Amino acid sequence: MENIYIVISFALILLGVAGVFFPILPGPMLVLIGIALYSYGTDFIVITPYWLTLFAILTLITITVDYLASFITAKKFNASIWGMAGMIIGGFLGLMVFNIIGLLIGQVIGLILGELFMGKELIEAIKTGSAGVVGYLISLIVKVAMTGIMLGIFIYLTY
Repeated sequence: MENIYIVISFALILLGVAGVFFPILPGPMLVLIGIALYSYGTDFIVITPYWLTLFAILTLITITVDYLASFITAKKFNASIWGMAGMIIGGFLGLMVFNIIGLLIGQVIGLILGELFMGKELIEAIKTGSAGVVGYLISLIVKVAMTGIMLGIFIYLTY
């Protein structure tokens, strides 16, 4: 039975790593679930509750940065409340229509339209809209780094 847990945990961890680069999958969360399943399957001998707590904290930080990065960078680029609302609505609609690529494109278009609605010039609205792309790139860097740290610790502890 232990082998089944280990095989499933490694499958979840691999899916999680893929999810870092293919945002349709909840990457860091799948890595955490895979590590937790491995820990359970090995009776918490190698991956203790202490380490699981650390992995959970790293996952929480990653998810928080993932969701806030676009909004923080948009605010840094002086996005208005209409631009922020446009980014939320555009991201949601883009995700529903074109999946993850639509999320990114929808955020940018929504932010630009919101800024144009507020009366900004097109060039200034486009500059502000680029904040969504910057936020996404920051999010990707954080996900890669945190997932890499989690995998590094996991490999170190298990081998």
